[in-house]
Amino acid sequence: MTYIRKDSRILADQKRPAVTRDILWVTVNGATIVNFYRQPHYDVSLDILLRWPAPERTLVAGDFNAKHYSWQTGRLEGRGEDIATWAAENGLNLLNTADEPTNPHGNTIDLAFSNIALASAVVEDHLATSSDHFTLSLTLPDVSLSLPQAPGKVRVTTEEELERFKELVAAGACRIPTDTATASQLDALAAALVDLLQSAALAAGRRVRKGRRSAPWWNDECAEAAAGYRAIRRILPLGSSQEVQLARREFQRVVRRAKRQYWRNLIDGFSDSASVYKAVRWLKSPGAFQPPPLQIGDDVYETQLDKANALRRSTLERRTAADDITDPWIPVRPVRKIPFAQEVTLEEAEDATIKTGNTSPGADNITVKLLQAVWNIIGGHVCRLYQGCLSVGHHPRAFREAEVVMIPKPGKRNLSCPRAWRPISLLSCLGKGLERLIARRLAWASIHYAVLHPQQAGALPKRSAVDLVAALIHDIEEAFARGEVTTLATADIQGAFDTTMCNRLVLRLREQGWPDNLARWAGSFMSGRSARVRYQDITTPTTPLQCGLPQGSPVSPILFLLYTEPIYRLGNPEGRFGYADDTAILCTGPSLEETSRTASEYLQELVNWGAANGISFDPKKTEVMHFSPRRRKTGA
Repeated sequence: MTYIRKDSRILADQKRPAVTRDILWVTVNGATIVNFYRQPHYDVSLDILLRWPAPERTLVAGDFNAKHYSWQTGRLEGRGEDIATWAAENGLNLLNTADEPTNPHGNTIDLAFSNIALASAVVEDHLATSSDHFTLSLTLPDVSLSLPQAPGKVRVTTEEELERFKELVAAGACRIPTDTATASQLDALAAALVDLLQSAALAAGRRVRKGRRSAPWWNDECAEAAAGYRAIRRILPLGSSQEVQLARREFQRVVRRAKRQYWRNLIDGFSDSASVYKAVRWLKSPGAFQPPPLQIGDDVYETQLDKANALRRSTLERRTAADDITDPWIPVRPVRKIPFAQEVTLEEAEDATIKTGNTSPGADNITVKLLQAVWNIIGGHVCRLYQGCLSVGHHPRAFREAEVVMIPKPGKRNLSCPRAWRPISLLSCLGKGLERLIARRLAWASIHYAVLHPQQAGALPKRSAVDLVAALIHDIEEAFARGEVTTLATADIQGAFDTTMCNRLVLRLREQGWPDNLARWAGSFMSGRSARVRYQDITTPTTPLQCGLPQGSPVSPILFLLYTEPIYRLGNPEGRFGYADDTAILCTGPSLEETSRTASEYLQELVNWGAANGISFDPKKTEVMHFSPRRRKTGA
C-alpha cells in the first residue's frame, strides 16, 4: 500500500504493468516509484519484477527477503544474485548502506534501488512503527511538477475583504467603456467588467491553496492521544508489549468518543432542512479515490492527463464542423413571426444575475456573492451589456471560455467507460446571467406561441415529468376503454448537448420564426468556444471546441429542445412525448402485432431524420413496452 499526500504540487498516477497484489507502480511528478513485497519462498512477484524493464527516473523499494554480498556480508539467499543482476542490467543503484540492518534481527532485507541521480536512503530506526522492520527514509532530489498549474482560487469572504473589494470596484468602474453598438465594443465592455472584478478580488482577497481537509471530528484530545501512541511505539519498536497495546486501545477509545460526540452535536444543532441535506451530502461523499484506467476501443489510458484528454475527445469532440451545414442563412418561410423584445430592464438583469443560487463560477472565479456585493456599482453596466448583446446578436468572447469538470454519472459503476462521465461546464456567472435571461424569455415564448410540442418537457415552466406520465397514462387508459392495445417505444439522443451543431441550430431557430438577432446570438453563443478540462488533480490547457452546447449553461436546455423540436412533428404527433434528450412514441391499435409494426416504422423514420440532421440515437437505450387491457394467452 502506498500513501500519497494530497497536494496541488503532487501529481500521482497508478500504473498497472502486471496484475499482482505484491507490487504497486506509481508515478509521482514523472518519477516511477515501485512498492515491492516478496513473500519468503514465493517468487511470483519477484519474477514479475525481474521481467519489468525499469524506465528512467525510477525508484524500487520494499521487502525483498533476499541476501547478497552487495548489501549484506555472508551467504546468498532468496535469489539475491538474480536481484543484483537485474538491478545492474537496468542501471539501478543500491541506495542502502551495506551491512546496515533494516530489522531488529540484524538483516538487511528492505532494499531501495534507483537510477535517479543523488537519490539516497537512510535507516531511521527512531521512527519505528508496530512493524518488525525499521523505517527506510528515501530522498529523491528535484521531483517537481512540470505541468502548468492553474492559479488557486481567490476568496473574498470576510467583512474587511468585501469592503475592500467594493472600494476597488467603485474606483475602477469609471474606466468601463459605454459603447455597445458593435460586437467588438460588446467584447471590450465584457472584458473590462471581468478584468475589474478579477483584479479587485485578487487585491482584496486571498488565494486558497488546495489541500486535504481534516476530519471534522478530530480535536485536541485526539491529537494528544495520537502523540502518546506514537511515542510509545518509538520507545518499543516491535510493538508487541502490553504498553503499546494499552496505548493503542486508549487512542482508539478517544477517537470513538470524539466521533460520537461530533455527530451528536451536529444532529442536535439541526435547525432547518438545509442542515439535514448538508449532513447527508457529507455522508454520501465518495471521498478521494482513483478511478480505474479508461478504455476506449482497444486503447487504455492510465495517467490523469491521458484520461482527461481522452474524455475530452470522446465527449466534447464527437462531431466536427464537417457534420454541420455550411450556410444557416438560406431563405426560409416560417409559419409565424415570434416577437422577442430587445430591451432589458435593470430589474430583469438583476433577477437573472444575482437572485439565483450561488452557482459555481467559471474560469474568472467571480462568484454570485461577489456580484451581489457590488451590484449597485456595476448593475447599470451589466444591464447595458445584456441589452447590447440582444440587439446586436452577439455573445461576448469573455463568456465563451469554460472549465469543464468531468464528474461520474450517478449510478454508473464502470468508470472505465467514457460514457460513465458527464462533462459539466463551469461558466462565468456574468455570462450565465445573460444566458438565464434569454432562456427564460425563450421558454415563455416557446409555450405561448406553441413552438414546442404540448407533450415536450424539460427546461419549461409548469411542465414536468409527472405531467408527461399523467398524459401517457391517460392516453393508454383511453385506448383500453376503446378495447385497443398500445405499444410505447422510447429512444435516447446520443451525446445530446455535446453534439449540437451551431449552423443547424441557427437555421432551426429561423425556420421556427425567431427574430434574426436572436438567431445571431445563438450562433455567437455556440461559435468560438474554448475549454480546459479538469479531471481529478490536473487541468489541461485551453483549446477550441467545434460544436456542442455547454452542459451547465442555463440556456442550453431550452436551445436543445428547440433544436430537436421537429422530432415531435414526425408521424403521429399526438403520440409523441419528450423530456430533454429522451423521446417516446405511443402507438395504438387493435393488436400488438399492428402496434409493434407501426412503432418499428416510426422508429426507423426517427433514425432517418436523425441521420439527415446530424443526430444519433443510442440503440442500447432504445426500449419497447406493450400495454394491453387483457391478459395474453400463452402456451402451457
